[in-house]
Amino acid sequence: MIDPDSQDQFRRAARELGQELQRTMEQAGRMFRQAVQDFSPPPGARPPRPAGPPPPPGAAGDPVELIRRLGELRDQGYISTEEFEAKKRDLLDRIG
Repeated sequence: MIDPDSQDQFRRAARELGQELQRTMEQAGRMFRQAVQDFSPPPGARPPRPAGPPPPPGAAGDPVELIRRLGELRDQGYISTEEFEAKKRDLLDRIG
């Protein structure tokens, strides 16, 4: 059987270990929340757009085909309406 002094020392050590573990867990939680905040985009930021599929072969030089493909990209949310309209104007200027 363990003597009472040893039991008290063991209980104190276990309590201190539990308190240290609690402090460590709280610190880990703070660090995790800070990391999430550091690596999160600012509020209102647009998420990066995934790359769209490559244009079909032979379509790179055809302005009408490019406008059609840009319309698809706009409809799929890869580009904004403003981006579509600006590029469409550029391509139509090339035609005539």
